[in-house]
Amino acid sequence: MSSLYNAIIIEDELPARRLLKELLAKYDRLVHISGEAAGGKDAIGLIHALRPGLLFLDIQLPDMLGLEVLRQLDYNPYVIFTTAYDEYAINAFDALSIDYLLKPLKEDRLARAIAKLEQFAAAGRPNSAWKNIDSLITGLRPQTGATTLAVKKGGKVTLVQMADIVYFEASDKYTFVHTANGQKLFCDHMLAVLEGKLPPDFIRVQKSYIVNRQKIVEIHKYSNNRFTLVLNNHEFTRIVTGPSYLPVIKTVFAV
Repeated sequence: MSSLYNAIIIEDELPARRLLKELLAKYDRLVHISGEAAGGKDAIGLIHALRPGLLFLDIQLPDMLGLEVLRQLDYNPYVIFTTAYDEYAINAFDALSIDYLLKPLKEDRLARAIAKLEQFAAAGRPNSAWKNIDSLITGLRPQTGATTLAVKKGGKVTLVQMADIVYFEASDKYTFVHTANGQKLFCDHMLAVLEGKLPPDFIRVQKSYIVNRQKIVEIHKYSNNRFTLVLNNHEFTRIVTGPSYLPVIKTVFAV
């Protein structure tokens, strides 16, 4: 491959962006980093402005799925996904990417991805499955009306009954499921994704929390535009609602 690929790194974790740039330094004859973005909306604007030939794209961004970024594009750049979540990576990689890099990023895995990039480009191989991107996004989201949710528990994936979930919590980049029996389980879905796909009993009450309204035992006024919700779990967890969610809280709970 004789041409130099302009590339954009789309990754919300600054240390991961720095590490990837360091690892890519030895491939500067092939890849030139022309921009960076920490979120999906910024990435879309940057891609439209620079039209890079290659994206290093995190599958799970703070404001949207990486696949949703791709859906907004009017051309098909090559993609190397970065992800902490192996299930996401396999689904997306099989469909429309050159390769995927699991975090923490490793030099040997990047070398393999760059080698595959050269092979794709030399063969003029298109990303033929881009037309299926909507179905891929749907496949990465939980479905409305589902009675169970797949979560990680140790080294395996298990199904948790929706009725047993007390609340979802976003912490840094990760999402956790808290159950009625006190379990705290890792969930692969962002709150923004869950919010539109969970059954109606689950209400977004704050930037970092979605709660099961059936698990609320008390509601107390916290301030003029906030309430404290007491949940029916072992710890009787108390969650203060966010001011921007006040209209939803008043409508749902008639307070």
